[in-house]
Amino acid sequence: MTVTGEKINRSLKDTTTAVSVLRDTDTGEIKSVYDAAAATPNATANGAGIINIRGVEGTGPGTGYNTLVSGSRPRVSTTVDGMSESWNGQRYVDASPWDVEQIEVLRGPQSTTQGRNTMAGAIVVNTKDPTFDWEGALRAGYENKDGKVTLAGMISGPITDELAFRVAAEGLNGHSYIDYPGAMPWDASEVKNSSFRGKLLWKPSALPGFTAKLTVAHHKNKGEYLNYVDGNYFDYQYHRLSTEARYQDSFNNTVSADLRYQINDAWSASLLLGHADNISAFKDSDTPAFSMRLDEKGNTAEARLAYAPQDGWLSGLVGVYYYDRDQDMNASPRVAAKDRLKTEAFYGEATLALDDKWSLNLGGRAEREMQRRNTTLGPGQSYEAQASYDLGETLFLPKAGLSYKYSPSTTLGLSARKGYNAGGSGLDNDNKYYTFNKEQVTTYELSSRSTFLDERVSLNANAFFNQYTGYQAILGSRFTNIPEGQSYGLELESKARVTPKLTLSAGIGLLNTKVTGTDAANPGIQGNQFNYAPHLTVNLGFKQRLPRNFYIGGSLNRVGSYYSDITNDPARTAGDYIVANLNTGYEDARWGVRAYVNNLTNQGVLYAQIPARGNNLGVIGAPRTVGVTVDYRFN
Repeated sequence: MTVTGEKINRSLKDTTTAVSVLRDTDTGEIKSVYDAAAATPNATANGAGIINIRGVEGTGPGTGYNTLVSGSRPRVSTTVDGMSESWNGQRYVDASPWDVEQIEVLRGPQSTTQGRNTMAGAIVVNTKDPTFDWEGALRAGYENKDGKVTLAGMISGPITDELAFRVAAEGLNGHSYIDYPGAMPWDASEVKNSSFRGKLLWKPSALPGFTAKLTVAHHKNKGEYLNYVDGNYFDYQYHRLSTEARYQDSFNNTVSADLRYQINDAWSASLLLGHADNISAFKDSDTPAFSMRLDEKGNTAEARLAYAPQDGWLSGLVGVYYYDRDQDMNASPRVAAKDRLKTEAFYGEATLALDDKWSLNLGGRAEREMQRRNTTLGPGQSYEAQASYDLGETLFLPKAGLSYKYSPSTTLGLSARKGYNAGGSGLDNDNKYYTFNKEQVTTYELSSRSTFLDERVSLNANAFFNQYTGYQAILGSRFTNIPEGQSYGLELESKARVTPKLTLSAGIGLLNTKVTGTDAANPGIQGNQFNYAPHLTVNLGFKQRLPRNFYIGGSLNRVGSYYSDITNDPARTAGDYIVANLNTGYEDARWGVRAYVNNLTNQGVLYAQIPARGNNLGVIGAPRTVGVTVDYRFN
């Protein structure tokens, strides 16, 4: 199994970073790469999108309106085929696992190689490439909960001996699991999602070792996107004013060119060029009417040169990275903003074999980030206020590691690395302008990678300690830098092929977080836990193949209780749930029929409680859902 998220291909056994590699996730019952990623050690789902990792809120401290005002960043990045997914305070457009090769969930800071927005970790998604043999797939699916219908298709094959293509598309229509009783101005629970991805792969015979890949993708989401409820949360109803119904119409378009050249057995070079065009938009019928449209355009360029001989004492890479982004946001009548961001970076990493057992890994990233943001609160209103933020900062983010091949089947590792997330500015409830600083983390990890019984059993372990400075949180409606915090824990992950027809998987995450230093303005949070930081997560899974191409499988995800905010308000606890899923079906070379039950026991899943007009709203997961998919494959 190969890990690609550190920009140089390594086997999982040789990767000291804590990482879960997920394959075969496009089976139908998983609708989002984030749902798949949340079922890994020390990860939890987040109702606003992007998972939380090791007790660090993946969205960053701000969501929704707070993000629109401040421009705060996520702490977990998501890249699909090398292109970063946009996030603007809410997951408006989702990434589907349809036709995905693998998903990598990297835990802990990934700033050295992944760069921006990776202080807590990164999700790396690699979709399937064009093939020079014909293949295709069709899918139809249905879920009983509010009649979701899914249709998907894929076809791949050669155009010439040197040029191949792949096209994948998916559509989902139906309703969310939240009901909106009362007279609404539109169907408030409607959901309409669609996606398209096309790829061309060129392998010229005149230049052996060279490949060029062009990828074009379009994603569009319409309808309901918030999982908020009030009253009795697990009535799955939102009873508040009918004028608060909200409807989104968002999309993103990306185009990228990925050029790679295997110069010889040791040297390789790559160049990624990409452009993204995103629109996040919603409207509601509140009084006065509130709507938002955020136009974002971004450009990416990254070049790498890697040296990885088959047998040698040295391997490594160097890379340069450039990114710019323009945002124009109008959330009428509350806030408007223009944001310009530019990032330039140079990074490198080298692994030196000290002898036949010991290896030393050294790396670093020098990154220059420039951001200019102009925000207007209440444009055209009597309370209009303005704020400007102009940042230019250069950081060096080092990384060092030592690995030891204890035996042919076990590798041990020790590593240290730094991560960060940028600061920003905001306007508080009194329309006063303020700024907040960057947050930083230094992480120390011990790792173990082992296989047993002729590699039929694998066991991966990571113990970690994180030291945070300037940790960002929202206190009293303002972004605040908490001087010091720490976390430590353990992650275990195992897979076993018990028999040729039975596979088992298990993962466990143990976590402890603590605010260890405060300032005079917030002494009451000293000793508090981080929000979204359960002490325990457990993930179990199995698949048993039965006679005549039938099978049965299932999974279980246990998340301990945690606080929704860093003040540790006992009225805002969440988590403390066990979700069991079961599936069964038939699969041969062409046909597949799969029936599944998600949340078998109808467990109430509470992701967070958020304050709203003197009461709490619940952010919840789906109730019991029964579904079926029918697949047809041809080649």
